[in-house]
Amino acid sequence: MSEPASLLTYSTEKKNFDSVYERNKFYRGLFGYKQTVKKNGKTYEYDKDGLMDEIPNIRIDDSVFIIAKKQTDKAREYFTEWEPKISYHIFTVMIDDKEILEKIRNDDNNGELEK
Repeated sequence: MSEPASLLTYSTEKKNFDSVYERNKFYRGLFGYKQTVKKNGKTYEYDKDGLMDEIPNIRIDDSVFIIAKKQTDKAREYFTEWEPKISYHIFTVMIDDKEILEKIRNDDNNGELEK
């Protein structure tokens, strides 16, 4: 049985960003990052989640993801904030692969499509 999902694709161009810092801010907001802090001779690591940590997804290729249909508005909201520095498209697709459907419902796959 097929079920609707969203195919998300985006594109960035370095020239559209005011600085490397701004471009990194976009990617950090999307994918999250690890922060390492050294204090008093100890090292602390913090994981900062990004949008793709919060939304169950399957990464199809660079800049191409499948997400649950119910998460579309959350993704659209993030990408809209970055226009016109980036361009994006969201397509409705029908998924009939049970494995893919399970992975976009709960993210035990860490965002990677198993091959």
